[in-house]
Amino acid sequence: MERIDGEGTALIRPYLVECERQEERARQRWRRLSLVMAADFGIDLDSRDVHGAGVAW
Repeated sequence: MERIDGEGTALIRPYLVECERQEERARQRWRRLSLVMAADFGIDLDSRDVHGAGVAW
């Protein structure tokens, strides 16, 4: 009986890879849109709270 080489066999289903690619493209589109909105309309994308409560003195 001949053994199958595990190195040459893909263990990931192609539709899962395509799904991940689509998700990554959607994230990239969202980032681009956010940057365009920030540049065109002056929207602040910084999520940090500048006037943070609970700051120890």
